[in-house]
Amino acid sequence: MLRCFKRREINLKQAIRDMRQVECVLGDMVVKYERIRRETVQKLKQAPKKSRKLLHLKRIKTLDYHIQQCELKIAACVHKQYSLEQLEITRLQINAIKASTSVFRSFSKYNPLHKIEDLQDTIEELTEDLSDVTNLLSSGTVDFDEADLEQELLAMEQEPEGAMEELPQVPTHKLRSARVSVPMQDLPV
Repeated sequence: MLRCFKRREINLKQAIRDMRQVECVLGDMVVKYERIRRETVQKLKQAPKKSRKLLHLKRIKTLDYHIQQCELKIAACVHKQYSLEQLEITRLQINAIKASTSVFRSFSKYNPLHKIEDLQDTIEELTEDLSDVTNLLSSGTVDFDEADLEQELLAMEQEPEGAMEELPQVPTHKLRSARVSVPMQDLPV
């Protein structure tokens, strides 16, 4: 089989490198053509005969055409480089999706769906309990009924000032004697 039809391995980095190399060659060609164009314009201005001036003008037009073609090819090379880079990003995304899919498969293999739902229910219950405890801790103030407080204050204001409060009753039973034993060593000498 002929070598030109032989399928070669495509490497993205090599393809981008080749495109940049082509872009540099085309840029060098544009610089060369522009230099030749400037020289030809000088020759056009200095040419004494009309036929010579026409030849120089045709050469300038030909150079302009090739400069424009090189610039279009440079733009196409840049566009292809960007496209290749986007292909690489797409390839990386596909590999990441494949990897995450295998992780999800292994996770679901060892963690069936009903276990995950049970855990989710448990977490929801514990979250509600934690919310209740947090509410109880944050509401440390005592709530008073304003109407009850006003009635109590009114009742206190209506009592006579010299009124004695009720004191506890005095005990009437006899005290029993209690024996206390103190060891000898604890007595002062």
